[in-house]
Amino acid sequence: ITVKGGASDGRILLTGRVEGSKGADVVAANDITLGTGNHFVVTGNTQVNTIASTNWREGSEVTLRFTGTPTVKNATAGAGAQLRLAGAADFVASADAMLTLMFSGTLWYEKCRSVN
Repeated sequence: ITVKGGASDGRILLTGRVEGSKGADVVAANDITLGTGNHFVVTGNTQVNTIASTNWREGSEVTLRFTGTPTVKNATAGAGAQLRLAGAADFVASADAMLTLMFSGTLWYEKCRSVN
């Protein structure tokens, strides 16, 4: 990868590919905690209300891929940061569905989804 630009103009251009990493699988729970990485497989069928915000900063993105059928709740209180989903509606996952979220510093906002 070639890095161009720098602190003087506030921009960095990366040529090539930016690759993320897969984190450890996460069991669906009311309040989930994501480890290191930016792609996570969510197993199980328990409703997901929040995602912990510890060690995440504003602008962070994660993609969740589901193996079960949990309902991901919109704007539901819990131990972590609330989720703001498209259309202010809950997301009922299906096997191999994906949900990409961006952290605002206080809330996780849906960026996109893929359903089967």
